[in-house]
Amino acid sequence: MKRGKVSIRDIARECNVSVATVSRVLNNSGAVKEETRKLVQSVIDRYNYRPNELARGLYTQRTKSIGVIIPEVTNHFFAKVVLEIEKAAIEYEQTVFLCNTLSDNALQDFYTLRLSEKQVDGLLLLGGRANETKTNVQYVKLLKDYIYPTPVVIINGKLDNYYDNCASVSSDEHEAMFQALDYLTSLGHRKIGFLGGKRGIMSTDIKLNALKEAESSFNYVMKEEWIKLSNYTYQGGVDAMLELLKEKELPTAIISINDEVAAGIINTCISKGYSVPDDFSVLGFDNSSISTVTMPKITTLSHPYEELGSIAVDFLNNMINDKPLKDVTNINLKMNLVERESCSRPRRDT
Repeated sequence: MKRGKVSIRDIARECNVSVATVSRVLNNSGAVKEETRKLVQSVIDRYNYRPNELARGLYTQRTKSIGVIIPEVTNHFFAKVVLEIEKAAIEYEQTVFLCNTLSDNALQDFYTLRLSEKQVDGLLLLGGRANETKTNVQYVKLLKDYIYPTPVVIINGKLDNYYDNCASVSSDEHEAMFQALDYLTSLGHRKIGFLGGKRGIMSTDIKLNALKEAESSFNYVMKEEWIKLSNYTYQGGVDAMLELLKEKELPTAIISINDEVAAGIINTCISKGYSVPDDFSVLGFDNSSISTVTMPKITTLSHPYEELGSIAVDFLNNMINDKPLKDVTNINLKMNLVERESCSRPRRDT
């Protein structure tokens, strides 16, 4: 046989076996005599044969690929979760198609359709449409029309009225807010503010709802004027802190929507002559890389990144392979407090 583009039929012909036998050896499946298996494998190795994945996909109805849609990979949370997704997917020998929507809902719709055309075996959704507190009805219809029955797993989000072949895994941000408040009030803080985020986005609304619920459990006050929403960026932290400093009365501790915002808050405080943590304790969320390089370093709540990625991919592959999820289709994972330097006992009278 000449070297070049070798087909499975060429391998079968040289070994004097059927194409089905070569396929069984390639997939390590079915009953093949050990002597025959060794012969076929030696010919496969000699010609460095690799099966045509497109042809294999037509036969198995699998493409060994999954799609991941996120707002933007430059965001620390999304980047770390995607890394864990890829590490888990490689264990299943799957390729990951990563789509950045740049927080554009129309682009998310476009990528959803394109991944459907690519016939990915499963779809993972982080942020974007799946992180809206009020589910977008049109997007659910798009999933039902073009994605279903392809399995879908949502990370840190939900889609109302889309439950079949769909599961979710999330960080328990509600419980994490109780951790944050327990920590700050144990330091003696009674006046607590909240900066960053946007209403209508689950990661913000969950935290704000937890703050209201926690008032009966912890001895603290959070005035409406101490809540300054902006966005999820460093500049958002700067803008929110500048707005807060206009108030006549100020909190002694601030919970920020994430570490990027916390960094903006800290640097704004310092530029205006305040000390962190002496004048303001600042607590972040995410345990991102920026939390270790600010001065002071940020005390933060850390997501269970490895579990988020691995459980999501396991969920997806269980559904791909028609394995039951054991009645657990929505998992909440505990976040952990990482204590650094940005929080201390309040200096001013509380």
